[in-house]
Amino acid sequence: MSHLRDRAPLLLLLLLLLMVSVGPAAAAELTEADFKRMKIRELRRFLGERGLTCVGCQEKSDFSRYAYQNRDKKPLSEQGKRDVPDAPFWAVWRDLAKEVCEGAVRKRGLDVSAAPQSDVCAALAYVTESFFMQHGKRTASKLRKKPEALLKTSFKGVYYDAGRLLLERLANYCLASADHQSTCSSVGKLMTLAEEAKVVDLQGWMTNVGIENTNPMYELLDRRDDL
Repeated sequence: MSHLRDRAPLLLLLLLLLMVSVGPAAAAELTEADFKRMKIRELRRFLGERGLTCVGCQEKSDFSRYAYQNRDKKPLSEQGKRDVPDAPFWAVWRDLAKEVCEGAVRKRGLDVSAAPQSDVCAALAYVTESFFMQHGKRTASKLRKKPEALLKTSFKGVYYDAGRLLLERLANYCLASADHQSTCSSVGKLMTLAEEAKVVDLQGWMTNVGIENTNPMYELLDRRDDL
C-alpha cells in the first residue's frame, strides 16, 4: 500500500498533463476524488482557465467541490470564437438587437415589416444603440479601457450568449401583448425600461463584460429556461 501512496503525486501529475493535452473532454471525465487530490493552486488554475472564481471559498474542499461542479465547462481558449465586426460596440449590438427582435417576430408567424412589430424592432435597435453608447463609454472609462475592448470581450463565448439572451428576453417582453408593444414602440418609454432594468439588466451585463466576469453569464445561461 505504501508504494501506491508514494506514486499518488505522480499519478495526479499524469492526470493533469492528460487534461492539458487532451482538453475539456478529459477534464469532464475527472471524478470528485481526482479534484480532491489536487492542490489549491491547481484548482485555482483549473477554474481560472474557465473564467471562474470560487467566490466565498476558503477551504480546499470548497475549491475542489466547485471545480468538480464545473468540470464540463470548456476553457476560455476552447470556447467558440467569433469574428469581431469592424464597427463601434454600440452599432454592432444595435444590429444584433434588430436581428433578435425580427427573429422573435418571425417565431410568432408575424410580418416583420408590419406595424406594430416593425415599430417595436426599430425602437429596440435605436434604444440598444443609445444605451450601449452611453453606458459603454462610461464603463470603459471607469475601467480605463476603450469601447473596442468591450466589443471584443462581448463577442467571446458566454458573454455573447448571455448578451443575446438578454436581448431575446427584452424582445419577447415587448411583443408579448398590445400594451407591451405600445410601450416598446416609444423610444422614451423603452429607454426608461432599459435604464430601470426591470425586464433585463443590460448595464449589469455590460459591467461584467468590462471586468471579464463570467460567473454571472453562466448563471444567466443556466437559468435560460426561466427567462
